[in-house]
Amino acid sequence: MKNGVLAVVVSALATLLAAPLAAQSGGGSGGRCPPQGDAKKAKIQRLNELRARMEEPSDDDYDDTADASALIEPGDDTDRWQSSTAVEITAYVLDVQDGGPTSANCHSANPADHDTVLYLTPGASVSDNGHRFVAVITPRWRRLQAKNGFDWSTGAIRAKYLLQYVSIRGWLLFDFEAASTALNTASLAGASVTRATAWEICPVTGIELNDDSMELQTRLAPAPELYARSNASSSAP
Repeated sequence: MKNGVLAVVVSALATLLAAPLAAQSGGGSGGRCPPQGDAKKAKIQRLNELRARMEEPSDDDYDDTADASALIEPGDDTDRWQSSTAVEITAYVLDVQDGGPTSANCHSANPADHDTVLYLTPGASVSDNGHRFVAVITPRWRRLQAKNGFDWSTGAIRAKYLLQYVSIRGWLLFDFEAASTALNTASLAGASVTRATAWEICPVTGIELNDDSMELQTRLAPAPELYARSNASSSAP
């Protein structure tokens, strides 16, 4: 009898001790994933730490010259901006997606731990991949906004902002992991290109509708096609 009770106690303790590890290995980090995530390489750990920033930018951090057009300006832009720079821009929300499991969220399977990824363009008439750029709402900022009474879940962001003009602000981040699929840094312009630049707004620290931009932006002429913008060599005939 004593042996049976002891076995139950040991089993219960093992379950409790294993729970945090399981959460960080994919079962759902629940906010316990460290800023560096579960990345093994120091370079990616540093990238994840920048993604995990919780500081609100000060007025001195903002670059007023960085608008949507400047962010997707053609040419190798690896060193065009700094990760210590913040921006506040107006853009059109072309798509909103769940970022899925990544090293930044310790590969959690829980959607609450995933990034919300917004694909933005300068205007509603511009939809090709070569004019898109990315803004990312991180789980940390989602939890902070929830405490303030705002729903920044992927579903809520999609419902409110999809196919709308927004004013969006946050820190700039060069996602070198996306450089090979960004038009400005890809070796070839073609089907593999998913965005104009590897620079993204991450983390997003504020977002709101910008109805005043609708009439102005929709009067703009359509942008050139993807291949006309690329400084990279093209695999197209």
